[in-house]
Amino acid sequence: MSDSATPSSVLIISDDSELVDSLVKNNTTNQEFKARDSVQLILDDPTLLDNNSIVIFDIGANDGDLDTAINQVIKIKQEDPTQVLILTGESEILGSILKSNIQPLVYRAFTKPIHANQVFLAFKSGNALHADLVKRQAAGEDITAVGPAENRTNVASLASEQKNNTAIYAGIGVAAIAVVAWLLFSGGEEPPATPVVNETVDTQPDAIEEPVVTVSAMVQRINELNQAAATAMLEERVIAPKGDNALEYYDQVLALDAYDTTAYEGKKAIADRLRESYNQLVSDAEFDRALRVINVLQRIEPLNLQNDALLGGLEKAIDLHVKKVQDSGTSEEVARTSAVLDKLGDTFAGSKSAAEALKKEKAIVAQIDTALDGDVLVPPTKGNAYSLVSDALKSNTVSNANIAPRVKALSAKLLRLAESSLAESQLDEAGKLAALVKRLNVDKQGLAALNTKITEAKNALAAAAAPAEQEQTPAEAAEPALPKIIPAKIISRSPPRYPNKALNRGIEGWVEVQFTIDVGGLPTDASVVSAEPAGMFDTAALRAVKKWRFSPARNEETGLPVQSDPITTKVQFKLE
Repeated sequence: MSDSATPSSVLIISDDSELVDSLVKNNTTNQEFKARDSVQLILDDPTLLDNNSIVIFDIGANDGDLDTAINQVIKIKQEDPTQVLILTGESEILGSILKSNIQPLVYRAFTKPIHANQVFLAFKSGNALHADLVKRQAAGEDITAVGPAENRTNVASLASEQKNNTAIYAGIGVAAIAVVAWLLFSGGEEPPATPVVNETVDTQPDAIEEPVVTVSAMVQRINELNQAAATAMLEERVIAPKGDNALEYYDQVLALDAYDTTAYEGKKAIADRLRESYNQLVSDAEFDRALRVINVLQRIEPLNLQNDALLGGLEKAIDLHVKKVQDSGTSEEVARTSAVLDKLGDTFAGSKSAAEALKKEKAIVAQIDTALDGDVLVPPTKGNAYSLVSDALKSNTVSNANIAPRVKALSAKLLRLAESSLAESQLDEAGKLAALVKRLNVDKQGLAALNTKITEAKNALAAAAAPAEQEQTPAEAAEPALPKIIPAKIISRSPPRYPNKALNRGIEGWVEVQFTIDVGGLPTDASVVSAEPAGMFDTAALRAVKKWRFSPARNEETGLPVQSDPITTKVQFKLE
């Protein structure tokens, strides 16, 4: 019923309006969402499955007890076996479905409440599975088979079982084992009408026409596979290489005997080992490999909530690592992180843009460092450090941890260059450099000393060239005009926490605090000027001020943020 030539839709079956709204409103995929509140509406109008790839089925819809949920899942797959089923519901009923024969019909399952982004992450592989089912169906293959391929259990037989057994809990009898064994050793052709199961093989050639497999031969094969899996575990071939790893060997065992305890315990051990490796991979920032581990864990234990928790933890770990690299990462760390994020592609929201931002920041920082090292400092020279730093500050494309030390380095170089200009009596050039240092606003003391020297030099020249009465020209007239600074503005002001000691005694008071605001709008160098009563509220006032946030002061001419002059304010402590 699905058409893979056009973008497919996603069908949501739920009478939970909050769940539907969460999925529809937070849709970050390129697929259209359709919603119905019951399975019966789908069966009445099967065209809803046309050009649809994924069905999200809330098993709480229509009361959703176990038998009803199982029956509805089967009906959906009977209607269109190419549909990829994602279940959501309460953990107890989801766990029961995992123990039933229909579990192979379910692609993924999420317990409520669900996070929409976690569901959307399953879409990429879900759509790939749907496309494969459509292709196989078009080629004439029977895609209604479920469970291990050798068992040939199909949706129709599950529907028949449902009528006769309201639990359909997993079980495998002698006849099923015989079919599995026959298929395993006869190349996968259809089994004879009455499979033969004996403890020994009848050796009379005229008595049989088809190969006969004994139960003992199957037991031997299971033992061989379990031994191969154990050896692979010891040799660290847990999930690789393909065709020769412990997980594949255990899967083959369970395809022969769905209740082999050794294989189940082995897969549990694999899951435990993968979780241990996941933690190390995240610690080493190998996020692409960590994601592959999660994908394998979801295949081994599709309803284990720990897997979803790991997925959410991975996204947070990526965000934290990217911020750390942006703040203080070396060029090698940035390159390695960018390569890993490229491998993740669009799997996580923001990973691709984060990689691009890291590359862009590193390129800008490299340009600034090259200009500083080559003393290419000021306009009009192309690629000068001052223009690069100004552009980075305006666009906010370089983290404060990377830009701050370079602003300081540039300011120091400009001060030294201005000193050289003064020594060569190039007062105008020294004045221009002083203006640039003023705009950078990181060394007020150095700038003040430079301006004093410029003023003294200009006064000395004026005294030598002008009559004596002109020697009284004010010094400030020779000082270069400084740009106007737009004051910082308060954005948020956290109230102080009333000290318990003062509260218990009913004491009121105030603290006068002085501080400056840096280019990021954060209060710095906070100190107490005066207080009443002394010492009672000092700590609470300082802690409160440090949490305040401001729009930083700005140079009116350039628009760049600058450090403010000292600000004094009074923090009141009053009992209501």
